[in-house]
Amino acid sequence: MWGTSQGDRTLTGAEAALVRKSVGHLRDMITAGLDLDDPHRSEVDVFDCLQPTQQLSVLHEVAHGLLDPETCIMELTAVREGTVHAIYREIFSLVEIEIDLSQHREIDFDFHESQEELKPAFIPIENLTHQIRSTIVSAWHELNQPSSEWNPAGLIPEERHPRIVPETQSTNLESWSSTIEFLANQVLWDRDFEMEPFFADLDPAKVADIKLYMGIQENYFSSPAPDANSADYQRLDQELVALTQNLKV
Repeated sequence: MWGTSQGDRTLTGAEAALVRKSVGHLRDMITAGLDLDDPHRSEVDVFDCLQPTQQLSVLHEVAHGLLDPETCIMELTAVREGTVHAIYREIFSLVEIEIDLSQHREIDFDFHESQEELKPAFIPIENLTHQIRSTIVSAWHELNQPSSEWNPAGLIPEERHPRIVPETQSTNLESWSSTIEFLANQVLWDRDFEMEPFFADLDPAKVADIKLYMGIQENYFSSPAPDANSADYQRLDQELVALTQNLKV
């Protein structure tokens, strides 16, 4: 389970399917970057500054917290919440890829006997069109329905709530970004993990006062990311793959 902004819960339904897909893609990008010695960037600084083995380890930790009901609730730290944000950032990347693929036209060559030549025929790719966007829409609708787990009146403020979810065929990236941000806000409390550079330039006494006022735990920024040694890396990777495929290991 995870201590989300909407209560202690395990993600289910389309929300879980979306996160599972994103975690799987992020895992692929991390391992590919490790093989190519070219680290993947999620544009979340607290996650991107980690070594790939640390990224995989904390992704394994966070993914189990979000998706596995048997995982104990973890303390929220900058690294862990930054990893959650990286997962939702990856969803937006998947939307960009899906839109690009749906607009791509694959060239096939059609032979015309009368002209005895090959002529290109453009065939749109149909079977890749709306998978991620459809899941986002389903998750949005599920989270806007009454639930026994949390009070829908306690959702994020109206000004941060997308009033209308995009149509699945929409290519408006701004609308998709807003909707994904809404979904992320149902897990994240805030974006405290982005404030570490701000605190680094302040007097330690002032930092303590500000943290107390904002309700930030003393070790929120200093808690290190877990790291996998060579013996553990393969096991964590296998468990992460099984989790994203909803399998038992």
